[in-house]
Amino acid sequence: MAEKTGPMVYNLPVVIGLSGATGGALKKHQKILHAVLLISAVFLLTASLYLEGLFVKPEGIFHDAATRLERLGKPVSSKVAVVLIDEASLRALNPIAGRWPWPRAIYSDLLEFLAMGKPRAVVFDVLFTERTNATAKMDANDAQLAAATEKFGSVYHAMHVLRDEEDETNRQILNQPMPPDFVDRFAVKINGAFATGGAPSNSFYIPFKELYRAAKGVAVVEFSPDADGIYRSTRPLREYQGKFFPVPGLAPFMTGGAVEASPHAMKMGGKTIPLDDDGKYTINVYGKFSEYSISGLFASLQMIRAGEVEKLMVSPSEFKDKVVYVGGSAVGVEDLKSTSISSRTPGVFLHASLASNFIEDDFLFPPNRKHTLVATFAAALLCLSGIFGLRQFWQKVAVPLVVMTLWAAYCVHGLFVNAVYEFVPPLSSALFAGIAGFGYVALTEGREKGKVRRMFSQYVSPEVLKVMTENPEQFASIGAGSKAEISVLFSDIRNFTTFSERSTPEQVVDMLNAHFSHMTEPIIRRHGTVDKFIGDAIMAFWGAPVKLENHAESAVMAALEMKRQMALVNEEIKKKGIDFTVKIGIGVNSGDAIIGNIGSEKKLNYTVIGDTVNLASRLETITKTYDVLIIISETTRAKLRDDVPCRVLDTVRVKGKEIPVRIFEPMDCHDEESRRKSAEVAALTNAAFAKYEIGDYKEALELYNRLEECPLRELYVKRCENALATGKQPGVRLERRKRTLIQPEETP
Repeated sequence: MAEKTGPMVYNLPVVIGLSGATGGALKKHQKILHAVLLISAVFLLTASLYLEGLFVKPEGIFHDAATRLERLGKPVSSKVAVVLIDEASLRALNPIAGRWPWPRAIYSDLLEFLAMGKPRAVVFDVLFTERTNATAKMDANDAQLAAATEKFGSVYHAMHVLRDEEDETNRQILNQPMPPDFVDRFAVKINGAFATGGAPSNSFYIPFKELYRAAKGVAVVEFSPDADGIYRSTRPLREYQGKFFPVPGLAPFMTGGAVEASPHAMKMGGKTIPLDDDGKYTINVYGKFSEYSISGLFASLQMIRAGEVEKLMVSPSEFKDKVVYVGGSAVGVEDLKSTSISSRTPGVFLHASLASNFIEDDFLFPPNRKHTLVATFAAALLCLSGIFGLRQFWQKVAVPLVVMTLWAAYCVHGLFVNAVYEFVPPLSSALFAGIAGFGYVALTEGREKGKVRRMFSQYVSPEVLKVMTENPEQFASIGAGSKAEISVLFSDIRNFTTFSERSTPEQVVDMLNAHFSHMTEPIIRRHGTVDKFIGDAIMAFWGAPVKLENHAESAVMAALEMKRQMALVNEEIKKKGIDFTVKIGIGVNSGDAIIGNIGSEKKLNYTVIGDTVNLASRLETITKTYDVLIIISETTRAKLRDDVPCRVLDTVRVKGKEIPVRIFEPMDCHDEESRRKSAEVAALTNAAFAKYEIGDYKEALELYNRLEECPLRELYVKRCENALATGKQPGVRLERRKRTLIQPEETP
C-alpha cells in the first residue's frame, strides 16, 4: 500500500444512529405489542360484524357454491321417490281433468296406482284444506280422496301454520284452537325444549275433517327462506299454541313415541337430528332425485285397467317400500324455490331431501359459533404473525392468501364429511389482518427500508440492496456487531505518492474518480460491499451484510475483473491528459471477522475488523514483492471451484503469527481460451513449487525454466540456483519457509 498523506484519505462512512442491544430489544418489544394490539383489534372488529349478522348473506353465497360443488351429483336415497305435477302432466291431463287445480278424485287414482307397488308411505305436498263445495254434504271428489286415503292406510296430508298480521277482517279467526281430535291424533309429544324462533303462529290450515280422519298423519308444508331468500333450512317441528307437528320430511318416521328435544339436537326413531342455535336443521340437499311425472303414472294406470301390463311406462313395483312424495314442479303450481342447488327447485325436493337425510343418517351438522370465533381469532393471529415475523415481502403476502385458501378448502371439505364451517368470518379476519398488517408495514418498515436504502445504496449491488430492503428490520440494526465468515479485498495504486506530488490537485482527483468508478463496478456487480476508500486504496468485503455462500469466489472474480478494468482506467485518464499509468495490487483473504458500526456516538462506520482483514491488507502489500497484481490466501483458495486456476507463489508467515500461510495468484479465466492457458501455467508452476518445497532444486529449476519469462520465474530460478550453489541435497524436505510479511499500516 502506498504511503498515505493527511489530505489524501477519503473515507465514506455509513452514518446511522446507535443501534445497540437495548435499542434492538426495545424495538422488538414494541413490535410485539403492536402485533398484539392489531390482532385484538382485527378479532374484535370481525367478531362484532359476525355477531351482528352482517356476514349472513356472503356466508350463504359461499355455502351455496360449496354445496353445488359437493352435492350436485349426489343422488337421493333409493328409498325415496318423488311424483311431480310437471308441465307435461298439466298438458296431458287438461283434456281429462281440466285446468289446475285438478279435481281431488285424480289423486285417488294416484293412490290406487301407488297402492299396487306397496310403498312405505305417500306424503302429499299439496294442501286439501277445505271441501270442494262449502255444503254440509261432502263432494264426490273429496269423498273419493278420503276413501282412497283411508284404504291406502299410510298417507300423510299437508297442513299449514303461519302468523298473519291482525286486521279488521281476520281478527275473529286468528288464534283459534285446532280441533281437539286433530291435536290428539297428530300432535307430537315432546320431552325437553328447543328454540322455536320468532313470533308464535296465530293461524292454521288443516285438511278437511273427513280427510284428516282418514290420514295416517299430517305434516306442516310451509318453508321459510333465509335472510337472502334462499331455502336452506327448516324447523323439524312446527308449534301452534304449544302443540308441535312434524314437517313432511320427518312425518313418515314418527313412531308415536316422544321426541327428545334439546337446544342443539332432536332425537327420534333412534336418530339424532343436529340443530343450529335457532333450532333449525340445515338440509343436506341432493342434486339427483328418483322422480316421476304424474302423467306417466296415470297413463300406466290406464294400461293396467285395460289389461296391458307388459309395456308400462312406470311399474308400480318401482315404489315398493319407498316413501313417495307428491308435489309440483310446474310453474303454474307455484312451488318453485331458490335453493343452494338451483334457483328453480321444486319445494317437494326439500322434503324428499330431509327424508333421505333421516333414512341414510346423512345429517348436515350446523356451524358452531364458538368454533367460528376461535377460527376467526386464529386467522388474525396467523396472518399478522406472518406479516410481522417473516422477512420476505412475498412471504408476507402469501400468509393471508394461504390462510384464506386453506380455510376455504377446509370449509368445502366440511361438506364432504357433513359439517358446515362458516367461511366468511375467518376469511374476513384474514383480509382485515392483511390490510392492517400491510398498513403497519407501510408506516414502519417503509421507513426502515428507506433507511437501509440510504445507508447502503452506494456500497452494495442492486441485488444485495433488494435483499436488504426486503428485510429492513434485520439490516437496520446490524450495527450492533456480529461475527461472520467473509472475504476481504484490499486494492492499492502503485507509485501513487510520487504521482500526487508531481500532479495538480485537479489531476489527482480526476485520476482517482476514474479509477474508483471502474474498480468499484466489479465489486458491486459481484455483490460485494465497498467499505471505504483510503486515499488511493479500496477496501471491500463479501458475505456481509447479506450472507453469501460463495463469497470467496465472488471476491476473486471481482479482483480478476478489476485487473482487466485497468486498461479502461488508463485509457480514460490518458484522454484527460494525465501522464500516469495505473498499476494496482490486490490482496484477498477469507475467514471470520467482526462486523458492525464502529466509531463515535456522532459518526459510525459499518465495517469489518479482525485478523482476516489484517492479512488481506498485508497480502495486498506484498504483491510488490512477487511482482503480481493479485495475491490470495490459502483459505480463500480452498473455497474456490477447481476450475478457477491458481498458482502457488510461496509459503510465508504473518508477522505476529506462528503458522505459515500459503499464498496464490489467481489467473485469468474469463473465457475458455484464457482458462485453458491459465490452467496449464498454474499446473506447471504448482509442480515446480512442489519440487522446490521438498528440496529437489534441480527438478524445480528445470520446471521453472519452462515457464514463460516473468518475475516469479526469475525469483525461483535465482532461489534454486543459490540452493544448488550452496550444496543443498535433493530429496531433503525443508522446513516450511518462514518469510515474514512486511507489516503495512494498520487498517482503519
